[in-house]
Amino acid sequence: MGRLDGKIALVTGGGSGLGKSAAIHMAEEGASIIVSDINLETATETAETINKERQGAAIPVKHNVTNEDDWNNVLALCQNHFSELNILLNNAGISIGGDIESTEFETWKKLQEVDVDSIFWGCKLAIPILRKSKSSSIINISSTVGILGNPLTLGYGTAKAAVRSMTKSIALHCARHKYNIRCNSVHPTFIKTPLLKRFADAVGGDEEKAYDTLRSLIPLGDILEPRDVTYGIIYLASDESKMMTGSELVIDGGL
Repeated sequence: MGRLDGKIALVTGGGSGLGKSAAIHMAEEGASIIVSDINLETATETAETINKERQGAAIPVKHNVTNEDDWNNVLALCQNHFSELNILLNNAGISIGGDIESTEFETWKKLQEVDVDSIFWGCKLAIPILRKSKSSSIINISSTVGILGNPLTLGYGTAKAAVRSMTKSIALHCARHKYNIRCNSVHPTFIKTPLLKRFADAVGGDEEKAYDTLRSLIPLGDILEPRDVTYGIIYLASDESKMMTGSELVIDGGL
């Protein structure tokens, strides 16, 4: 406990899934959290869960991560409420399947907008704030499909590959300018979140059968629990990773 004591973190997509788990886990390690989400109700639920254990440790905010004005408003709230920002977790994103022949261009554009443009805006606008701290960390959530590719997730895989490349460029930019900002990407495989449940529903609704199919693809034989990923996020957010930047943290059971 206490690996993030005194740090301020902005978690996008913090109302559900991995973002919610990460926000709660980071708060347990001592961070104060701005929980942002397009759904203010779920962001509020996450913040309330955190504040039950540490009153005032979290504030929720409605946030469309594709909108520049929303980013400016959220970052202003962060500075007004907590005075600084040390950690940016770019977690918000969507996943839509489809191969090259079946994917509509509108779907393609939506995936790039939510999964790539949001990280561009977040990093571009947060860096001037993050650089004021002695040690800051940007953590971008990508995916194993951003490395391996998958014929059934053309748009999503392309977006996550872009996140991987953008992370490296940002890391080297910050290092070149001596900003004391590290930037790394996290690449999980299947995680037990509502997103995975929607996959099960899409293939017939038999959740356990769908999970067994996915387990069979993973050498270590199981789907990730959210904490399998958030422990990696904690490491990247903490000063323990002070010499790690521009890297991929792959958490995929050997996939």
